[in-house]
Amino acid sequence: MVNNSLVYSNARVKSLENGFLSQDKINRMVYAESLEDAVRVLMESNYGGGIVAEAYDFEKILSAEENRVSEFMAESTVPKMGLETFLIKNDYHNLKALMKAKYMHDDDISYMVAPNGQLNVEEIKEKVFNDDYDNLSKFMQEALSKIDELHANGDKSPRTIDVILDKAMYAEINAVLKKAKAPSISRYWQANIDFSNISNFIRYKKIGFDVKAFSKDFIDGGELKREMFESLYDQSVETFLDKLKYTKYAQIALTIDSKSLVNFETAWDNYLLNIFKEEKQDVFSVAPLAGYYVAKKIEIKVVRMILILVKNKIDIEVIKQRLRDYYA
Repeated sequence: MVNNSLVYSNARVKSLENGFLSQDKINRMVYAESLEDAVRVLMESNYGGGIVAEAYDFEKILSAEENRVSEFMAESTVPKMGLETFLIKNDYHNLKALMKAKYMHDDDISYMVAPNGQLNVEEIKEKVFNDDYDNLSKFMQEALSKIDELHANGDKSPRTIDVILDKAMYAEINAVLKKAKAPSISRYWQANIDFSNISNFIRYKKIGFDVKAFSKDFIDGGELKREMFESLYDQSVETFLDKLKYTKYAQIALTIDSKSLVNFETAWDNYLLNIFKEEKQDVFSVAPLAGYYVAKKIEIKVVRMILILVKNKIDIEVIKQRLRDYYA
């Protein structure tokens, strides 16, 4: 039954891949003379299910497309195959938004939330605002209670909320993956952890945080171990990058510039896409479905960046630096 469901979902993916924006359409947006021209490409492509919006309200179209892809993943997820981890990420994003809103006494969170994951946003909003974490996962309960405790003791930093919930998210994802048969999804999340730690290493050094601050925020579960980062923290970024060249992230290391992580973040997304590209034709694996979801999320992120840069009349060469590899 599970195999049949997976094959069916992967067959649907093959059809949906026709909905990716072609390289030609992406180029039309990049070279558009106005924001209106760029947004018109989305409306012509049935983005967001054909929703019509004014050019400066393009976020409505992108949000509708995000909802479509998340709903597809929710209805296509086969139990115990690791696919639910993508929905878990949405839940933790929404918990971050809700906890910040709770402490800012802001009831309107519509501009901050992601689509529903495994949990309905309105239901968890009620729980968060009433300090009632029952029926949430043990990872969520512990994280939210810790945030409340720290806030009560004077730590009101939004970064604290992000760090604690990120750690809980990856711990929950890893717990799910231990019971799943999904090597490609495991590699995906492991790489995400490594890339998060790499970017934090560079950012923390740049703003002058000491090794204790970095170690406190370090996320466990990646291939790159805490000891490696700590041993190199007091040395130059160049020394750290030389060390990375002896890992599976050697090519990624070549893109890192301590002054700007734009090229690194682009290479990061391309690396994640390639994990699923290798198995995208295997209809008996989770790779086609996972790859489609990840590719759509990255596509939406890139479209958002393009529209913001076009809106602000940023140089075309700067926009092109932020483009990702084509998945379909």
